Parts: sequence; C-alpha cells; structure tokens
Amino acid sequence: ALGCFVAIIGIFAHGYMGIYDTTYVTASGWERKIEHDFRQREWVYEVRAKWGETVPFRYEIENRRFSSYSTSIRASLWKENEKILDLFAEDKSIKPFDKVMVKWTLDSEQLQAQDFDAGRYTVKIERKGVEREITVHFRDWEGVFYEDVILPPPWR
Repeated sequence: ALGCFVAIIGIFAHGYMGIYDTTYVTASGWERKIEHDFRQREWVYEVRAKWGETVPFRYEIENRRFSSYSTSIRASLWKENEKILDLFAEDKSIKPFDKVMVKWTLDSEQLQAQDFDAGRYTVKIERKGVEREITVHFRDWEGVFYEDVILPPPWR
C-alpha cells in the first residue's frame, strides 16, 4: 500500500512539477490563450489581426519547482527568417511556486512607418533553452476573421 501511495505521488509530481509558460494575445477583439506544451513544439500558432491594429501580448511563466528560476525573456519580430524588431527584453527571477507576467505590444503602425506591409510576421519568444513562435497575420482588408488556427508542420 505504501509503495502504491509513493507511486501515485510520484506520477502527480512528475506531471505537475516544472516550468510552464502561457501566452495571451489580443487581436481583432479576441483574447487567445496559448498554453505551450512540449508535445506541440512542431505546431504553429497563428493569430489574425487587422493592419493598423496594435496587438498586445502577455507572457506568463509559472515556476512549479522547489527552487527559484532565473531567466532572460526576449521577444522579437521576424519576417521571412529575418529579425526586424526587438519587442521586449528583461531578466526575471521567479520564486518557488510563483509566477510572473510580462507585457509588450506589436504595433502594425510602427511597422508601416518602417515601410513594411500587411502579411505574416513571426513573434519569437525566448527564455533559457526554450523558443516559442506565434504567427501574426495582418490583413489589410475587411472580412471575416476566423478563430486561431493551429497548423501541423507540413502546412506552415
């Protein structure tokens, strides 16, 4: 019985413990919550926004460990594999069983002022050995905006 109890606690701890991150993106009046999962590294998250819109991001890191976690958090904007803009950079230390939230915005008017056009841009979020990518598809026409699309690798 004691062995079963220890095994159950071990399974729970293995599934709960660790560093978890979530990105919140608001575009076209909808907030999307993207819970990053190590099993979905190969998937692309796409958010659609209107050209001229400012897209706010919130990035949360949760430390579910018994020790503190320190990391640099960097967010940058990419177009066709070329970095075009740094969006956010800050060092954070997270106490055990605590979390932090950082915020930044992606302003398409700022991109337009730098002679960029509507289209697909990639926001890369990096922290200690982890990189997340979210595609922001700016459209310059009025139309129907569908929910977020999660595309498997062959259709990126």
